[in-house]
Amino acid sequence: MFKKFAAVLLSFVLIAVSCSVSAFALTPEDGITDYPVILVPGYSGTQLVLENDDGTKTPVWGLDMDKVLERVLARVVDLGKGLVLTAKGDAQYIGDVVGGEIVDMLGVLACNPDGTSVNNIKILNPSVEETNTAYIHENGLPENYIGEPDLYPEIASYIGEAKCFSFTEDWRMGVPECATRLDEYIQQVKEYTGKDKVNLLAVSHGGQVTATYLSMFGYKQDVDNAVLTVPAIGGAALAYDIMSDTVKLDEYTLVYFLEHGFVSETEFKWLVQAQQLGFLDDVIHALVPYVKSVIGNFCSIWDFIPAEYYEDVKAQNLDPVENAGLIAKSDAFHNDIMANFSESLQKCIDDYGMNVTIIAGTGNPSVTGLQQNADAIITTNDSTGATTAPYGQRFNDGYTGNHLTCTDASHNHISPDMQVDGSSAYIPENTWYVNELFHGMTFNDQYSRQLAITTLLTDKITDVYSDSAYPQFHASTNACNVVFARFNNSAEGYLSSADTSLVITNISKEHPLQITAITFGGVEFKASTLGLSEIAPGESVEIPVTGTLPDVSRQFMQVSVDYYSDGNLLAPTGRRTFDFTIMNGTPAVFDAENTFVDADCAMGLRAVIGDKQVEKFEKIGILGLLETIFNIINSLFSQLGILDYIAK
Repeated sequence: MFKKFAAVLLSFVLIAVSCSVSAFALTPEDGITDYPVILVPGYSGTQLVLENDDGTKTPVWGLDMDKVLERVLARVVDLGKGLVLTAKGDAQYIGDVVGGEIVDMLGVLACNPDGTSVNNIKILNPSVEETNTAYIHENGLPENYIGEPDLYPEIASYIGEAKCFSFTEDWRMGVPECATRLDEYIQQVKEYTGKDKVNLLAVSHGGQVTATYLSMFGYKQDVDNAVLTVPAIGGAALAYDIMSDTVKLDEYTLVYFLEHGFVSETEFKWLVQAQQLGFLDDVIHALVPYVKSVIGNFCSIWDFIPAEYYEDVKAQNLDPVENAGLIAKSDAFHNDIMANFSESLQKCIDDYGMNVTIIAGTGNPSVTGLQQNADAIITTNDSTGATTAPYGQRFNDGYTGNHLTCTDASHNHISPDMQVDGSSAYIPENTWYVNELFHGMTFNDQYSRQLAITTLLTDKITDVYSDSAYPQFHASTNACNVVFARFNNSAEGYLSSADTSLVITNISKEHPLQITAITFGGVEFKASTLGLSEIAPGESVEIPVTGTLPDVSRQFMQVSVDYYSDGNLLAPTGRRTFDFTIMNGTPAVFDAENTFVDADCAMGLRAVIGDKQVEKFEKIGILGLLETIFNIINSLFSQLGILDYIAK
């Protein structure tokens, strides 16, 4: 549902604006396990049908886009009128038109006030045979019988389609109910394959279901490896934004999200950076009552509400008497299961011998409003249990963590950007964080894909210290980011006196890369780009750095890389900024009275013109272009010695 919701939001935006990158393959030496893999899909991944009185079945989820298009065309006049009125400041008409269509198409899915289904809704393919990839292909069943068809081909190449299964569920129901079905399904898969254990690959809502399954049934020891990618373990920002009526569309993040989804090297996000698109929020607010009339009594939606907001949002939306049954179920989930995820997941690792892996995205706000560190749909805190700095800020230099879960003070669970404190995570030693990994994009990102497959199919990685190729913190290697940077002799995200050069890698799939400027913040460094040749896709170049590195540890700094690529068809240049923690001497003294500071260093043009001018240029949409011009000229003058001459 999240992906479909994002697609709907994108349509409004389009109307409004008319690392390691080496080849990856597991080998027999990696010890691929012989267990079947069960995919526990994201929200709404299962097709649902209405079972009629005569025994026939009518599809009610798994939208037929041809029929949707027919409905759009049938209402094209009303939609046109709605757009005109919206442009004049009245979004209610188009909200009523679209909202009415939503209720007409999806109202059959609605639940009673107690959380039970109004209609006789069934799972389209509930049997274990119809969820087996080999059986689906051999019998010509629809591809949508596979919950996440883009995730399985590579997995099947290692273990065979006969060992690949897609769990199906009525995703409207509460998470404990879905977890109970997962337990029953695992028993069926074990019997079907003759194996004594399974491996679980969980996505988004599937991560919440799987974490709940492990809490309720982990003692059975039926699982070898459980990999939870971008999991909604502690809830989802999107559900909160909808049910609390606080939806506020972040167009920039949404378009950036979609760039990652399509692995697009052309940057579109700058198109909406200066647009005044607040009217889209008016449209969405008009739609929300219609959406809530369909999903408002889904127990799963209430299980998505993060614990810190649950009581308030419940009081805002649910009647204590009429909704008593639903409230009892979700109260039990929040109080008895969600509150104890850390203890129950750690027990699965320590006492039941499982490998449990969490892979989460960080570094973005919610596309629908909640301004917290997130993967655009689920906050990093809800995915992992980690403590995060307020969005747009970081922990001050010297911060070492609150160690609420990991009590070993020698363990460093602070992200290089100093925005994530993983010492409070559900399972600190088994959680990986990928900066700029967007929701549902695990297999579009080279690093997280390799990590997910390795932890899913082998037992070689048991914690974040097992393999230096898979550090706990990593920046996204989605090809749409084009460039990747690290220093030559330190772990990724860190810098010490042992480093002598910046290693820049072209992670584009097909386009060469030309570095035009390198800017440092937080250190007095220089790096020459003069004479650099193009960097071919997949290749790296080491650029010597000069300057003085302070004798201090746990201090923040940044590197901004400006580049040109033929793959970026709309913008003249691109830029990516990388965050580092200096680890080079006596730890900085943490200022407990000023826990948080701005997330970014003031560098380049921003350091010269000040905040007011930055805000002005950003508002009219030319800040990025001015920064690019400034960085290139400043870098050139610096390398030619002109700045030193002027200073004299």
